[in-house]
Amino acid sequence: MDVDIIAGYLGAGKTTCILEMIQNEPDPSRLAVLVNEFGDVGIDAALLGEGTEVVELASGCICCTLRLDFRTQIGEIFDRWHPRRLLIEPTGVATVAQVVRSLRHSDLADKVGGARVFVLVDAVTFAERLRDSPAFFTSQVTQADVLLLNKTDLVSEGRTQALKAVLESMNPEAWIIPTVNGRIGEGVELPAPHPLEDPGDAEVLTGLASVSYEVDRLVERREVRELFDELTTGQMGRVERAKAIVRTVDGWYRFDVASGRVDERPWGPAPSGRLVVIGTDLSNATLDEAVRSFGGKKA
Repeated sequence: MDVDIIAGYLGAGKTTCILEMIQNEPDPSRLAVLVNEFGDVGIDAALLGEGTEVVELASGCICCTLRLDFRTQIGEIFDRWHPRRLLIEPTGVATVAQVVRSLRHSDLADKVGGARVFVLVDAVTFAERLRDSPAFFTSQVTQADVLLLNKTDLVSEGRTQALKAVLESMNPEAWIIPTVNGRIGEGVELPAPHPLEDPGDAEVLTGLASVSYEVDRLVERREVRELFDELTTGQMGRVERAKAIVRTVDGWYRFDVASGRVDERPWGPAPSGRLVVIGTDLSNATLDEAVRSFGGKKA
């Protein structure tokens, strides 16, 4: 099977991009998705919905504690479903090099064919990521076959072109595509999957923590929205990413914090409500109290 790795920092738009890929796949039954969550309660598998086999690898990171689990899970996916194509979404803290290195392991030699690396880069937070984590950011960009400069609708055309030029200087071989909501678009030529090469060493991103909650009761949209608005103020720590899917009195809703912005939209039903917050210096006690106010509990 061919493998597409869909990588990028927290909040860059990986899950939305994968959802687009699923919807544009001519034969979804031949497609499988492996999601690696950074937290005790996974949420991306629920966001991706039904119609394609989605496997969740939660409570750790491919690039460190879950390397063996990751290889085992890929083997099981191949043996059970024999997909033509496997999409892998690493956590936003995983290095692309470590994912590629795991795929090159001898255990998977007869299962993994060609591969491509897609890296989403957030146009809004580009400068911040490059400044705060230069080695990690650079390692992601330089490993990419395709760089998706995402959220270009939130910056000017001049800014988009300037960022594209920077990416070209960092990785002259990559295909660079400006996108909105991770949509590559129909008819866009992409590089073919290719044999995996040794990626070399890569910088590991550290210092982030994750807090996960289950939200089983019916909630008011306003309650969740107020919490997500507060997450952008810094009063609960530096929140890099927050996401939730909950059952409200108005139906199932998805909430996101990414690039310092809150997004709220109707969503399909999930097996259960859940909420994940990822960041640094998180005020766990304050978070616990806020989530508990509308029936959430620590996972």
